[in-house]
Amino acid sequence: MAEFGEGLLTGDASQHFPAVSEERPAHPETAVLIPTYRRPAYLERCLHSVLQQTRRPRCIVVVVRDDDEASIALLQRFRDERLSTSKEERALSGSQVEIHMVSVTLPGPVWAFKQGVEVLRTREDVELIFLIDDDAEAEPEWIERGSRHFADPRVGIVAGRIIPYRNGHPVDLPPVKRVGAVTWYGRYIGGFEQPGEARAPVPVAGFQGANAAIRRAILERITVDPRFIGYGLQFELDIAFQVRRLGYGILFDPECRVHHFEAPRAIREEAREDLKRLIYTYSHNHTYLMLKHLPPFGKLAFLLYFLVRGERRSLGLLTALWEALRTPRRSWDEMLRLSLAGKWQGLRTYWRWRVAMRHSTVGSAECTGRRPIRVL
Repeated sequence: MAEFGEGLLTGDASQHFPAVSEERPAHPETAVLIPTYRRPAYLERCLHSVLQQTRRPRCIVVVVRDDDEASIALLQRFRDERLSTSKEERALSGSQVEIHMVSVTLPGPVWAFKQGVEVLRTREDVELIFLIDDDAEAEPEWIERGSRHFADPRVGIVAGRIIPYRNGHPVDLPPVKRVGAVTWYGRYIGGFEQPGEARAPVPVAGFQGANAAIRRAILERITVDPRFIGYGLQFELDIAFQVRRLGYGILFDPECRVHHFEAPRAIREEAREDLKRLIYTYSHNHTYLMLKHLPPFGKLAFLLYFLVRGERRSLGLLTALWEALRTPRRSWDEMLRLSLAGKWQGLRTYWRWRVAMRHSTVGSAECTGRRPIRVL
């Protein structure tokens, strides 16, 4: 049976992690990156949870859309409150923490994350970047627990548990045996929102941006790929592949927790359109991601798996047949059409990426998918 960490480089970890001999600070300075869009009440709760940490960050960077007036007004209010308090009150309330607002014009989490990364790359006074969604609330020891793992110079990213809530109550999800795993044929197993067998930090292959931390120095050696579209979050797994290819490991700490509150559901018609977009974008992004990073034989196996068998989120021929037999009244034919269309576009995006890499003069082969990375 496969173990936790499936998809990581195998063998002695010291052979794959970079050797670093210089002294590391006992308490590295941290920053928190929060992308947000039109959820000021959720954002306010998130900010308060970050400001109440047992180890407060040096700064918080909030990425907002330029048309999100409510979130911009909230951040301005936070700034005004900081200016109106005394030095002693600021120390007690966490108001000494810098809060920076970064504006982005293009929609989607990829562009928000990319803009935040561009700002934080230049912060040499910060060593670790913590990531959290605007609708999540961090536990008080979130930064303290996550930071301690970076005392090991081989660790590049720390992922944590995400506890989901619906209508104000925790969601009871089935437990998982594996978390953050990638199979050799390109199936990704997340599981960060589900209870599991891990009781201590374990190596994994991926992370989820709602709860993670990354070394700032790594940001200078990776790219946030804008070819990932919509709200399919495979760009996070793309970053994980790059980080592991650089020789760093990724740890999952189940005690490093945030509570994720589900935003109100859209009306029925909008929810249907959202589902259709999700099927298409996931199919596109996952096809592009795996073709970009898997070795040649893994690419072939992935295409057979994803096109023929498929997944519930992106139907293949066999899963579409099963859905037709199981629930004949559902619009499985539309789901199949969207899945196949997304996969075809993912193939085209991968081909364009390959052409761009051939003509690129930037020596970035080590983190863009040219060098092979072993997966199980």
